[in-house]
Amino acid sequence: MAWLSVAYMFYISCATAGAVNLYSARAFSQRGKQLDQEVQFGPLGDIVSSATNAVGDALGSAVDSMTSSAAKALLGDMAVDNFDLPPPGTHAVNQQVVLCAIAMLVVLGVGCALDMFLAPPKSSTRPSYLCLAALLGSYALLLPGLVTTLFQFILGVEVLGVKVILTQVDGDYAPIVESAVGVVHLLFKTGGWIGAFLLILYAIVVPAVKIVALIMAELWREDQDPRKVRMAKHMVEVVQIISKWACPDMFAYILLLYLFRHLDGAGGVVAAPAQLGIGFACFSLFCVFSTFSTLMVQAPAVSETIEVASPPWVLRTFGSESLFSVAAIAFLGFMATFVIGLFTPAMAIFLDSGLFLKPNGPLDASMKPLLDSLHIEDLVNAEVTISGATRALMGYIAKGELNDIFAVLMLSVFVITLPVVNMLCLLLASCNMSNPDAAWRFIRISRVLKHIEMLDVAIMGIIVVTCAGTAYHKEGGQRMSGSLLLAGAGYVSLLRQWPV
Repeated sequence: MAWLSVAYMFYISCATAGAVNLYSARAFSQRGKQLDQEVQFGPLGDIVSSATNAVGDALGSAVDSMTSSAAKALLGDMAVDNFDLPPPGTHAVNQQVVLCAIAMLVVLGVGCALDMFLAPPKSSTRPSYLCLAALLGSYALLLPGLVTTLFQFILGVEVLGVKVILTQVDGDYAPIVESAVGVVHLLFKTGGWIGAFLLILYAIVVPAVKIVALIMAELWREDQDPRKVRMAKHMVEVVQIISKWACPDMFAYILLLYLFRHLDGAGGVVAAPAQLGIGFACFSLFCVFSTFSTLMVQAPAVSETIEVASPPWVLRTFGSESLFSVAAIAFLGFMATFVIGLFTPAMAIFLDSGLFLKPNGPLDASMKPLLDSLHIEDLVNAEVTISGATRALMGYIAKGELNDIFAVLMLSVFVITLPVVNMLCLLLASCNMSNPDAAWRFIRISRVLKHIEMLDVAIMGIIVVTCAGTAYHKEGGQRMSGSLLLAGAGYVSLLRQWPV
């Protein structure tokens, strides 16, 4: 009953505030007109006008104070003065991003200089100094990428001039600040075991396997035992395949950034400030440079007995004459599902207004009809598409956040452009089967592109954040739901297996 009394006082105060403001405005307006008629523009009119403004301001301040006090009594810690994100701010993050980029360029410059003055013998298959510099520089950024802030956000609403924060940290209403290690800890604590294991697999296990495998491959590259040399070759090939799979969660945070910024200001009620941290820049640089550096590692030469392999199943089934037709049909199918997937919601956020009510929130269950009348859920609920996120992020660059540049490049280049180019290369290879040199040229390009295009990685990122949704649901009241309507990824996997 105490809560009902406080709630009653809160809404009575709001109604009283409205009545006082309305009555005051009308009364002073009428009196002002009378005085204008009586004294025209004389000194008395100025005095009365100043007094009117002073009294009006005093009444407004009193009403605001009464409303704020009633809101804090009713909502407790959910009522806040502002929706500001914690430091560091945009300027400080930009400075950190610039320092990381400069450090990486310096390391690459040292690698190029060593290749110029200490070039290894042409007969050697060991990695160049530039390759080693890119690899070591990227791994130097991995640790800060794991432990520093990847993403931070607030979700709140402003109703009747009262700012209400919805996000929680350990039961306290506060901004959510996430690092990769912090998300894993939160998932284990809230029961999101699948999401936690996926994050550990992609963010920690894959990078560790890559560096260990590369070290072993270099130790065995010129070994006298042919079996170790062959094993080194297989290790390099496996590393090149798994290298890009260290960054699914990067795409998840990119989509989350757009999702919250899309919500910010919705209906003049919703507040959802969001920002990518220095951890995002570090991990993005690690993913890109470690992937490219592993492709620069040349597998050791192994003398193997040449065996006559059976033709690929595509040739056995359709014949070389029909290969281009089959490839064209598959390409059109890929493009159709790919385009549909780009414009179909891939992720969504929903607010459950029940979080305001006991036992989850401070309000009594009897206030549910009032909450429903505010339609807060309709304002907060939102969906995100890959195409919409890419267009919006391009616009965000003008606001001065350097991390947005990484986000745009990751989506527009690695998720959208390169998969299409890869499919075109395979189509052109099948078209030029009568010209083996031209066909192999396109196949070699495709073999490189399949290791760096990241449509499949982005889809896995959506799956990861969907599995991690339990943490956000319990801590802040958000549910993240992914969509696998980017079905073109299936065509990507199918066409990659074509040994055309």
